[in-house]
Amino acid sequence: MVEFTNQQSGEVSTIPDADLVNYQPVGPLELEQLIREVGDRLENAVPIIKELWARRYAAEREFISARAKALMRSSERSVTRQRAEADLATMQQKNDFDDAKEILHAAEELQKALTSKLYGFLNLNKVQSAAYMAGGFQR
Repeated sequence: MVEFTNQQSGEVSTIPDADLVNYQPVGPLELEQLIREVGDRLENAVPIIKELWARRYAAEREFISARAKALMRSSERSVTRQRAEADLATMQQKNDFDDAKEILHAAEELQKALTSKLYGFLNLNKVQSAAYMAGGFQR
């Protein structure tokens, strides 16, 4: 099980697919089943990744909006001080935005790892099938 912990809020996102990343099949039937399972999980990940992208963009919009409002409310005369004040006022929104990006990127990296593993299993399956046929078992 892979857990990604948000540094600011302590929220934990659990991704239980790590067992698939580290799993080694022992036979042709098990390999076929694993190919199907990894393929299904990759397909089911699409709406989850889409939701993570939506959360990321929502957090970004919230941060941009809060920062702009803080800039407009600032009573500082210097633009540099206005920006610094706005940055300090919107630190929580910035952290939420960064956390949403972190979770999204971790999920995308897991998806890439599963895709690579799937390609490896497909190649193993091809090699096993060719060896099986060459051994005279095609009868």
